[in-house]
Amino acid sequence: MANDLKDELPELLNALSSQIEPHAFLSEAIEDLGKVCAKLKDTSITASEREEWAHIKSELLNELRRLAKRKLRNTSD
Repeated sequence: MANDLKDELPELLNALSSQIEPHAFLSEAIEDLGKVCAKLKDTSITASEREEWAHIKSELLNELRRLAKRKLRNTSD
């Protein structure tokens, strides 16, 4: 899971490293991303399921990027 975040959202990891205790919503989103990545690695799912999980992953990554940008803006203020 850490590698997925490192590859997908390096700015999020930078923002998180400045926090002692991550926000509950952020932790939940990261956990959800881990579950989605595990589903996408499952070779037994159908192409339509894979497409839906890929869409969910994209939405989660977009939300995590928004959270990271907000965190970085708040840190610089």
